[in-house]
Amino acid sequence: MPFTRVLRRALPLALLSGLAVGTTALATVLVVPTASAAGHPTNAGKVYRWGNSQWHDGFTEPLWRSWHVNRPKQVRNQHGMLTIEAGRRPHTTSATLTGHARRYGRWETRVRANQYSTGHTPYRVVAELIPTAGARYHCGARNIVLASYKLGAHRAHMSVRTLPDDKFSASLRRNLGPGHFHTYAVEVTKSHVSWFVDAQVRRTERRPAVTSGIKYRVRFRLVATPGKQMNPGRMQMDWIRYYTLERRNARSIDAPRLHRSTYGHAC
Repeated sequence: MPFTRVLRRALPLALLSGLAVGTTALATVLVVPTASAAGHPTNAGKVYRWGNSQWHDGFTEPLWRSWHVNRPKQVRNQHGMLTIEAGRRPHTTSATLTGHARRYGRWETRVRANQYSTGHTPYRVVAELIPTAGARYHCGARNIVLASYKLGAHRAHMSVRTLPDDKFSASLRRNLGPGHFHTYAVEVTKSHVSWFVDAQVRRTERRPAVTSGIKYRVRFRLVATPGKQMNPGRMQMDWIRYYTLERRNARSIDAPRLHRSTYGHAC
């Protein structure tokens, strides 16, 4: 169920009367703007009225067993967020949802990321859908990437890959600096794939080659560059949700189509 975190701090009015010497009343009020006032976007599920999510994880409890992590000491729930951390050694860290596989539907997540130093190689943040069966992975040639960017960059990338080596992609300039959350979503149907960022549709691709009809599961990764010293960093997911296609979009999803190219790593 969509929600917005709101933080408010207020110092109560303080009336200081002069006990030794006469003073005037002093009042101080400090208010931190609400999420909406600060410009934080809502989510596509709410704007396009996808209904209640069929499945979601708000990461308010210890990490569910359905999440498989490759480096348990570096993946945990922290303050209601799935947190993935990575150090200087070039080790990719990932969290993969082993259950809830779906062929079609809408997936949406709220993500932020940060690196703690510069001067070396930045990690790449990746939020994606991958085939449910390892034999179908084909070196990433069937993945749908909701968001991908290097820490310190200013553009979020998405892509849809299908066999034998098709790649459909797009990018969008965003403020991806520390503390800035953004929502990313994809709608996958038999006839199209749409990409949403910060509650707005950005691309809709209808060419037949964009759909593969396979079942997907969710994966989050901080991807290292082999052989390089990395800048320590982390990525955090506030939530992940899945919606069915039962409800039609309340707004048009007409948008420019994706750029079509070749995926060179298919196998």
